[in-house]
Amino acid sequence: MVAKVSALVLISMAIMATAQQPQAGGVCNTDITGTGQGDLDKIQGCKEYHGNIVMDNPPVDRLTLSGVEQIIGNVLIKSSGSLRSFSAPQLKSVQGALSIREHTGLQQLDLPALQQVTSLTLSVLPELENINFPAGLSSVQDLTIEDTRATAIGGLQLNTLNKFTLTQNTLMSVFEFPAKEMTGELFVVGNGNNMEFKATQLGSIQTGTFRDLGAVNLSGLAHVGGDISFHQNDFTSLHMDNLQDIGGTMAIANNNKLSETSMKQLSLIRGALSVGNNTQLTSISGFPKLSAVHGTIDLAGGFDSYELPALQDVRGGMRIQTTSAKFPCPDVEKKLKSTSVVKGSLWGCKSNMDANNMDPTIGQGAGGGGSGGSPGGMNNKKQSGKASEAKIAESSASTLIQSVYLSVMAAGLAFTFGF
Repeated sequence: MVAKVSALVLISMAIMATAQQPQAGGVCNTDITGTGQGDLDKIQGCKEYHGNIVMDNPPVDRLTLSGVEQIIGNVLIKSSGSLRSFSAPQLKSVQGALSIREHTGLQQLDLPALQQVTSLTLSVLPELENINFPAGLSSVQDLTIEDTRATAIGGLQLNTLNKFTLTQNTLMSVFEFPAKEMTGELFVVGNGNNMEFKATQLGSIQTGTFRDLGAVNLSGLAHVGGDISFHQNDFTSLHMDNLQDIGGTMAIANNNKLSETSMKQLSLIRGALSVGNNTQLTSISGFPKLSAVHGTIDLAGGFDSYELPALQDVRGGMRIQTTSAKFPCPDVEKKLKSTSVVKGSLWGCKSNMDANNMDPTIGQGAGGGGSGGSPGGMNNKKQSGKASEAKIAESSASTLIQSVYLSVMAAGLAFTFGF
């Protein structure tokens, strides 16, 4: 009898223990849409959680996601003026999107164990000063850091990345980018005044946009699959001496301190080469091996000379505009047009021009310049969530328009020189 009672007790204890554990189809396998700490406490016993977590406008000052180590799903914490702290102390992996955005009072973000996430967005967090991943964030496909007070980002250990966006981080003066390869867009725009962007290990990207930088180091970059542009930067030199080929258009415009370019290995540009309104650039040079441009060569500024000694094949036409009276348009035309280096029917060369009468070069306005390619800039002031969303939507639309515009212009189609 005693043995039977003991057995019943053990069975009862096992049943109770089992009842206390989250079951498949229960709290560990469901979506959560909530606003408070109690919604997160429901899954604190789930080491592996399957489902989406959405916390929209939580009216609390602190949220903690305890116990959960892996999430198969998306996590969205958004739109709160009261939230001051968010912590996920055990979270190691998110197989989905982790998005923390539009919290105007968030001061503390603790993700000490995070190592892997498919997509990470930290956006419109104007009071957040510290962004760090102590365990080493080693796997991310898309990473966005936007509108924070962070001066640096610690713990990034990325080798490959699809898309990276770094914008509106106004206190960030230096950023060291660890990745070696990118398959998508690299977008670095409107951060701290004179920010230095270092990406010495980066060997290849698909597209790149660089604006409002004081210095940029892309010394290891060898291949660009699509377009790359440099607009409204304050650096004095642009050296990419390992760069070999560009699959789209290169645009260098409105960089008012730029006086030197150097791309010693660049031999092929499959789109256009566009250099415009760099007021200190007195010579188009630094491309000793550039032999082929499949789109248009579009040059405008105050340069006196032009040096592309290896150039043999320009398929989309050529336009030159300069304020210098020294530039020898007849000699350039004879060398390039009459010898069939420029194979496209589009041709124009004007020297001794009034700068106000120049047409914008390809992509010059789309890179952030105002009407007619005059310098303009992104507002670095803090934005509300809605304003930032509008800015992002506007930027995305502008990028799409720019891509279409560049593709058409680089092919030398429907291009009016106005000469």
